[in-house]
Amino acid sequence: MPLIQVVPENYSHVLAEFDCLDPLLSALRLDSSRLKCTCLAVSRKWLALGTSAGGLHLIQREGWKQKLILTHKEGSITQVVCCPHDEDFIAVATSQGLVAVWELQLERRGRPERVSVSWEHRGRIITALCWDTSTLRVFVGDSGGKVSLLRAGSSKLGKVLTAEVNAAFEMF
Repeated sequence: MPLIQVVPENYSHVLAEFDCLDPLLSALRLDSSRLKCTCLAVSRKWLALGTSAGGLHLIQREGWKQKLILTHKEGSITQVVCCPHDEDFIAVATSQGLVAVWELQLERRGRPERVSVSWEHRGRIITALCWDTSTLRVFVGDSGGKVSLLRAGSSKLGKVLTAEVNAAFEMF
């Protein structure tokens, strides 16, 4: 009986290639010296790849078809996270500290739009993006220890909630 290696407990993810991904990679042209893949996120529907040029490539997992390229002029994409309960929303962070939430609107044949944008972390490195498990809110953490909250569709409400979150953390 062959020996099967077990993944150590301190590892939280395992990447496995069950199909050849060469067609996907060649279509994205991520092998060039100019364009680099900087981050990725996976959902039931999407493979989202952030790039050094500020692009977010959305590939439909069924058939590995590239559906969209969303672009940012605010630096390279450093973090990307798909909303776990509504795959129509994706949050990204850039190297300049911008956090944006995109509503894809593919089911309604609309154009994707940035429904929320936050510069609360301008000039800092975003180290964490995390969707709330039940609502359209994204928690953001940076290298300076600042935590904020961004609500999809309402940047004004997001700023109010940011103050509340920061006040709550100061109590600890």
